[in-house]
Amino acid sequence: MYKRVFRQKGSRVYRARFRLSNSPKIFDVPLRTDKKHVAEAKLTKLIREQEDELVGFLGPKPLRDAAQKPIVDHLAEHVANLAALKRSPKHVAFTRNRITRICQQCGWKLLRDITADGFTRWRAGQGKQSPKTLNEYYGHLSSFLTWLERKGHLVHHPLKSVTKVETRGHERFKRRALSQAELNRLIEAKGGRGLIYFLASYTGLRRGEIKALLWADLHLDGTQPFIEARAATTKNKKTTAIPLVPALAQALHAFKDSQGATTGKVFRKGTPMPRTFRRDLADAGIPFLDELGRRVDFHALRYTFDTNMQVAGVSPRVVMELMRHSDMRLSAKTYTDTTRLPVYQELAKLTPPSPSPIASPNSDFSCPNVGNAVQSAKTAAVEKVTVLRGERGDLSTPDPSCPNVKMAEREGFEPSVAFRLRLLSKQVHSTTLPPLLRSFRLREWVRP
Repeated sequence: MYKRVFRQKGSRVYRARFRLSNSPKIFDVPLRTDKKHVAEAKLTKLIREQEDELVGFLGPKPLRDAAQKPIVDHLAEHVANLAALKRSPKHVAFTRNRITRICQQCGWKLLRDITADGFTRWRAGQGKQSPKTLNEYYGHLSSFLTWLERKGHLVHHPLKSVTKVETRGHERFKRRALSQAELNRLIEAKGGRGLIYFLASYTGLRRGEIKALLWADLHLDGTQPFIEARAATTKNKKTTAIPLVPALAQALHAFKDSQGATTGKVFRKGTPMPRTFRRDLADAGIPFLDELGRRVDFHALRYTFDTNMQVAGVSPRVVMELMRHSDMRLSAKTYTDTTRLPVYQELAKLTPPSPSPIASPNSDFSCPNVGNAVQSAKTAAVEKVTVLRGERGDLSTPDPSCPNVKMAEREGFEPSVAFRLRLLSKQVHSTTLPPLLRSFRLREWVRP
């Protein structure tokens, strides 16, 4: 091993050079002290730590430093990284606030304090939170720990054994799609807001996307009018051309002429607030909550757009494209109001077969001829019935009353009696059956 403490010419502090075991690499590190005995002690400690780390007695230095660093500092770096990745300000704020709340209520100060048991106990005490919200808390914290593990600040993810809360059947609220009559009454809302509802229910645009819509995004003069949803405003960060139905294109063109503007935002006053939307629902005679507890909010117009396409028989792949979903199941399950689907009309297309005229007494069919034999055609009358009396009849000769009767050739279907006797004698003598039972088997075998 090679190690050396020295001061460079003109410097007051010491530096060190050393080699670990038989490694050819020589390390040169500053010791940041002007006292030689302190520099030698620092060098000895540094070599011992790196030797222990090399053989596995000690964890890597980034891992040891991260273990001594407070969670608050790690979280600040994680939030800064999310902002650098251009995540939405809402997502960044939720990440910071929710992880801070969990750490404060669980008493976590350092990374080693984070445990699966601590999180499950905290989650069990959140009775007022919905299952969806609890899963979002878990998602933010799990993403934070995954980021630390990827950076080498954690050996393993402490929440990998934790599962999400079941949300199916435990939703706080559900949305429903509007019927065509309800939608027509809502589009006739006062104050020019009907055009916004018309646009949302026939394009699937979200509230924020409509609010950020510019006149430059509208292409209304071509044979196929469309709206260009910019990547800066869409949720999936992709630029998409959304086609417009002719009636909506004409309404937007008339609104553009009435405003006399070709630049800026389309709706300068923005989108209706929730209380304004509920007032428009009341004016249109649409209940905010139906008998099943399903609500109608602004996002329900996107549900209406999806459901109307499903009812109209649009291809599922086209529905997914128009809804701008990455998975077809999201359009078919989450955004489709199944109560509006024409299930009875589609079921009526099936033509079940008519039931049989003869039904079994044990079947579930209701038939007037149950248990009664029905003869479909007349059969020839039986002229003569031969009755065999006694224990057995002579079956070797045909009945003269049955014409064209041909008996099977002798030994045609079964082996001869002699062959069967020989075979039986071999089987009987090869067994240890009593003599009485042997004779009984022999008689039963040869009896015609």
